[in-house]
Amino acid sequence: MKEKVQSFKRALISKKFVNGKVLALTVGLGILFLALLTMWIRHLPSYLIILIDLPLSLITWHRMYQILYDLKLLFVFNDEYDVKLPPQERVWPTITFIIPSYQEPFSVAKMTFDSVVNAPYSGRKEIIAVDNSRDTSTEAFLSWKTYVEDFNTLHPNNGISAKFLHNQEKRTLKPGNLDLGQKNIEEGKFVVILDVDSALPDKEDLLELAVAELEADSTLAFIQFRIKATNGHFNDLSQAVAVSQDLLRLRMISRGYGGYKIFEGHNGIWRKTVLDELGTWTNYYRGKIVVTEDILKSTQAYAKGYYGKPLNIQTGEWVPSSLKALEGMWMRWMYGNSQTFFKYFRNFYSRTTSLSEKVDLSFHIGHHLVTLFFFLLVLLFQLFIPGPLTNIFILAFGISAQLIGAATSYFTDVRKMKMPMMRKFRHLYAGFFMIETFIMYTQIKSDIKFLLRIPQGWKVTEKGLENSMSWNSVILNNLFYIVLAALSTGVCVISWCRNYHMSPSSICYHLGLLFINFNLLLCIAVFGKQGRKSHNDVGSAIINNTTIEKLSVTELMEAEVIYGN
Repeated sequence: MKEKVQSFKRALISKKFVNGKVLALTVGLGILFLALLTMWIRHLPSYLIILIDLPLSLITWHRMYQILYDLKLLFVFNDEYDVKLPPQERVWPTITFIIPSYQEPFSVAKMTFDSVVNAPYSGRKEIIAVDNSRDTSTEAFLSWKTYVEDFNTLHPNNGISAKFLHNQEKRTLKPGNLDLGQKNIEEGKFVVILDVDSALPDKEDLLELAVAELEADSTLAFIQFRIKATNGHFNDLSQAVAVSQDLLRLRMISRGYGGYKIFEGHNGIWRKTVLDELGTWTNYYRGKIVVTEDILKSTQAYAKGYYGKPLNIQTGEWVPSSLKALEGMWMRWMYGNSQTFFKYFRNFYSRTTSLSEKVDLSFHIGHHLVTLFFFLLVLLFQLFIPGPLTNIFILAFGISAQLIGAATSYFTDVRKMKMPMMRKFRHLYAGFFMIETFIMYTQIKSDIKFLLRIPQGWKVTEKGLENSMSWNSVILNNLFYIVLAALSTGVCVISWCRNYHMSPSSICYHLGLLFINFNLLLCIAVFGKQGRKSHNDVGSAIINNTTIEKLSVTELMEAEVIYGN
């Protein structure tokens, strides 16, 4: 038994995905590319070379890291990555489930609540729904409140208790809901955090396995479950986002084996004593609430000598089904990353984290900075360094990363989907070229907003029905991206006139940047008016590991009529 306990110890997590050899390889390849590019631009003034090489060193390492680990994910990662404990006859501790909500459709909130009730677990469950809706007279709020409060009366003596709390502190947002929920825990030794669109599988021993792992190591603070989109079939946008985001979630799970495991905000379980030790979820930076309480809490745990690990069992979430909701989600993520980084820099790189954890964390936190530097260097190369360098740079650190990501997504997930091959390829292109380009520019917008100290706030991702917008509204909502696309296209025109004297044969030197702009504008044109429609059934957007790849045939047929697929 002692050997089994030791197998869960931090230094002995089996089958490490992140290891020193691959980390060293990423650094080596990054230095090699940096040296080759420096030789290419050696004719430039030394100060300009230094100005280019500093951000380029971060870009090269970051992209090499992603590409190599995507390749490793494609060829090495195994779905059976976790150590499975044998069944044990024992008394299982109570688990508390906290479900924060805000002006949610009742059908979606009910879906999450029911998934908790139906999730297999031999111990008791304590469910706490915490809602901070401003309008408490709506039918959705009253139905949600009544459903939770009536549960104990309608289902007595089933090992499950439920309570509904209304958070009066609206300005504290989701972190405030979590704090109120945590204060009202009566029995739970472990705490599962769920979003209101989360879903737990009803055919897995997920909870018992997680509890067993937590009890095996007192320094294990939390376990993050694997998250998978369950509403990809709502429309073409949600399918493209699901294809891209499912790989993002899988990357974060796989790197958690040996790397820095970040709590992803929901669909994970915490040790309650650690949460109590770390204090409140609500934190502020420059007087504004930190909007990524998940990264902040992970950072605090590691700084205290605890750690987190993944559990590769799929649980469900919804992804945005409109472009506006997608922008809001990524703006919040990136803005919160910046808040957390500047407030807890020392905690990120504390002595309690290993070198591999520090490097892996740097990859995650530095993503939006890499995007900003990448965009600025592309413009700089296009204007001042004639020839194919801009295209080579974009191909090496933009297009190739997207291609490898698309291939990894296909072989790890998309090929199992029940849909025609051409539809799969269309969703892959949309997810890894159109959507990721839009996200890249969203990260730039977030950085600008943070630097200008413009508050981000917290807009909940829409889960109800979304009305189709007019083209005027689409253009106004995406004006920032349209202006940036026009600006970078203008750079191509200036470069063509200044560096190539408008030679038709030189247009090829601008194809890389024009391709990025094309994908951005295509994303807005194709997805700008999409949203969740009335035919999107909540019942088809839950997770059950035996049917997760099965799409609703009826919904797909109706979607073809509506969107002309």
